[in-house]
Amino acid sequence: MYIRNGHLSKWVVRQESGTTILKTAKSPSVSPFKTLLCNLPVKLRLLIIFLLHSGMEYVLGQRIRRQRERVYRPRHTYLSLSEEECRRKLRLTRQAVTDICHLLADELGTDARCPYALPVAVKITAALHFYASGSFQHPLSCIGRISQSAVSSAIHAVTSGLVQHAGEYIKFPVTPDSQERTKQEFWTKYGFPGVLGAIDCTLVQLRAPSLNALTYINRKGTHSINIQVISDANCRINHVFANYPGSSHDSFILANSTIPAIFEGNPPLDGWLLGDNGYPLKTWLMTPFLMPATVRKMAFNRKHTQTRSVIERTFGILKMRFRCLDRSGGTLQYGPQKVAAFFVACCVLQNIAMNHGCVDDINEDRIEDLMRRDAELHVPMPLRPNAPAAARERRAHLSEELHRI
Repeated sequence: MYIRNGHLSKWVVRQESGTTILKTAKSPSVSPFKTLLCNLPVKLRLLIIFLLHSGMEYVLGQRIRRQRERVYRPRHTYLSLSEEECRRKLRLTRQAVTDICHLLADELGTDARCPYALPVAVKITAALHFYASGSFQHPLSCIGRISQSAVSSAIHAVTSGLVQHAGEYIKFPVTPDSQERTKQEFWTKYGFPGVLGAIDCTLVQLRAPSLNALTYINRKGTHSINIQVISDANCRINHVFANYPGSSHDSFILANSTIPAIFEGNPPLDGWLLGDNGYPLKTWLMTPFLMPATVRKMAFNRKHTQTRSVIERTFGILKMRFRCLDRSGGTLQYGPQKVAAFFVACCVLQNIAMNHGCVDDINEDRIEDLMRRDAELHVPMPLRPNAPAAARERRAHLSEELHRI
């Protein structure tokens, strides 16, 4: 008997003219090894066959074992960082990152039966490092010790999870209590009555989209999306609308958002927003006088500019904390929808950071530089002297009230 293709076969031995001929049932040819093996004693022959068969099984088992064994490098998370390192690298406190892990545990959780799935803390650490650094994905493996493809998947998963929870952290004041609280904050901090928020738009650069690329070119000649944001007196973000390309005007974005329906509903909101001259004057949207000719109008413009600057400061803090949104961190190599999702996710993280008091790392000089660069990208609105009479009357009454104060 001998081994052929993993099976035992019988040798056929017959005598022809005094000559011993070895043949098999499948092949007429006989190798020298078979000839030698045939001439050995039967017991020794069976022992050799047994050893050969056992050796093949051992080699096959070792090969399968080597294929199944996978060695992973240690995965580092924010827990291995000190409080100072966490603030510097992830722009959040360790407690804030822990709360984010709890918040996204259901969205990022994996099957416990899969031993190779990335833990939630690893995914969130990689995504936060991307938001904070503004660098591309391949250098990020050094903090989480995971592959570039795993970093990419983690960023998308964390972004999607944060966007799903945006309604819990980004809320416009529509209830009487929240409206009164927001007005009181603006009045206490800036001395401007009836303010429910400051509104403006900001641009975030991206790669040239494959469709309608020309519509995404802003006045500086770069591709971007234009995002509308409303903030309160403490730089918390109350509204985000990220649906339009960089060439869209601020007033056009406002007209197509939900804000007009909120203020003009039944009953209408008792209060107003503060916007620059890129917006039209409305009863619920106070803009500066275009050509102030009296002391009262000039005083109104100064107070208006001082109060409305909170939205510019909000943009500065947001882009300073999350450099992926600022062009100094490099143009985002994603399409418009993904960049819009990044922005909303960073707005959620901004409010979480404010809730945890992450304001001690704010660089005022850096914020001023970001505010100046944002102002350069704004397109001035053509003069519109035919504002609604009710809006002009309300603004005039408000200027009189501020003068008396």
